[in-house]
Amino acid sequence: MGVCRSFKPQGALHLLWNIALLGSLLSGAAAHNDSAKLRECLSSSSILASLTTFSDATNWQTITSPWALRFRPEPAAIVVPRTKDEVAVALACAVDAGVKVSALNGGHSYGAYGLGGVDGALVINMERFTETTFDKATRLFTCVMLTIIAMVEEAELEPAATWLWENHGRHFPHVRANWVGLSGSSIGERLWNNKSFPRVEVMLYNGTVVTASRTENPDLFFAVQGAGSSYGIILSLTTRTWKPEFDIVTNFTISLGAVDLDTGAQALIDIQDWAMTKAPDTFALRWQLAGEWNGSGYFYGNPDEFDTLFAGLVKRLPNTTTTTVRTADFWAMENFAVPQLNGTVDAFPPRSMYLQALILRNDQPFTFESAKALYQYTTLAFNRTDLTEFGFLDLWGGVSRDVDDTKQAMAYSNNQWLIRWEGRLANGLTQWPADGIEYMQAGFRPFQEQLKKEGVPLRGFVNYRDTELTVEEWSVRLYGNNFAKMKKIKSELDPHGVFTTHAQSIPSL
Repeated sequence: MGVCRSFKPQGALHLLWNIALLGSLLSGAAAHNDSAKLRECLSSSSILASLTTFSDATNWQTITSPWALRFRPEPAAIVVPRTKDEVAVALACAVDAGVKVSALNGGHSYGAYGLGGVDGALVINMERFTETTFDKATRLFTCVMLTIIAMVEEAELEPAATWLWENHGRHFPHVRANWVGLSGSSIGERLWNNKSFPRVEVMLYNGTVVTASRTENPDLFFAVQGAGSSYGIILSLTTRTWKPEFDIVTNFTISLGAVDLDTGAQALIDIQDWAMTKAPDTFALRWQLAGEWNGSGYFYGNPDEFDTLFAGLVKRLPNTTTTTVRTADFWAMENFAVPQLNGTVDAFPPRSMYLQALILRNDQPFTFESAKALYQYTTLAFNRTDLTEFGFLDLWGGVSRDVDDTKQAMAYSNNQWLIRWEGRLANGLTQWPADGIEYMQAGFRPFQEQLKKEGVPLRGFVNYRDTELTVEEWSVRLYGNNFAKMKKIKSELDPHGVFTTHAQSIPSL
């Protein structure tokens, strides 16, 4: 792929852009959404006609079916471009018709935002952007194959993580789900920071392709880290890569047994104290919120040091605690941690659900009272037959302690815990219950009230969006004090709100 460069539509494409922009400017920023005009533009294009699908196609219901089944946005059209020029032409048609644009990556948004989140968006499906390159000198990996695993037409593509490992013996940070989009998950992950991801390539609403980094287009780079889809179409990401320090990874499980609420809550506090004072950055833990008192994790440090380290944790826990430990080489453990990493089906298929998530920072972590409120009113009180419960607590720490919240849009400095509480429609049912949202919120509310009582601000996680929050709520939870700056950048880079599709898109000033 080479060094990213600025790119402007050329020749006939440039002429099309001039016509489109003139039309949109003459009609004003709030251009009327004209789906018929969009269809005419896309259908008459010699470039896009064969790459576009409309609602009268026989496969329409299949290609517009969301991963989050509680939502069913109806796009105006779906385009599956192969080149930057084709993306630019699609954008030109949308701008001219006053139609909003949404980029579709892996499609695992909890609000179906990749399909627009609301009716009437032009969806640009990036599944055919499949190029990957590795620079041996800098050890930088540029990925235009924007899913952990991808299927394009009938050709099976190797997952990005697998390609890098098998060809270069290196690794990069990613989520633990095989069909989650790489760009969407990365720009909203704690894994993203301007040291790990030095640059990103974005197409703006006017067809211009720019590279954003700490030194080049820094405002765009700031905004992309947490809200990239509101500013443009991400064409590629460049990430640093790592070679594992140790060939062997340790996997462990912990179960407290059938303990009572107070014992379980105290065990969580003891785990937290150990993690914040003794655990190295190479120690990862997920503690379950739904079901029994148990958790599991991985240790990426020196395997010879694990037993002593782990014993220091276990001795703090109730005498009913049982554990398991196993080891495997790094890549075998990756395939265990990411179910069906190289599979041809989604390991986490579509479902109807409602998710809530909060973050605790290391200066205001769990207290016994907040831990007790969390478990008492969520999993221990859960009593439904039409819904199932799901939830966990992810131990963070690590690089987040070095994060400056003023350097990127999403606020995640000093994050210690990610708490996720989710209700899922029971198997065999198709209709989300009318009281399902309120029921799940009611269980989570006492925990939030306890945090407020303790003076703990409510913080969220960009990749686990609560779709029911108001703009006043999500803007602060996700972006802290950065929201005003984000709106200013939005006004400059997307003045007509082309990429403002859903209720949690970043608005202009």
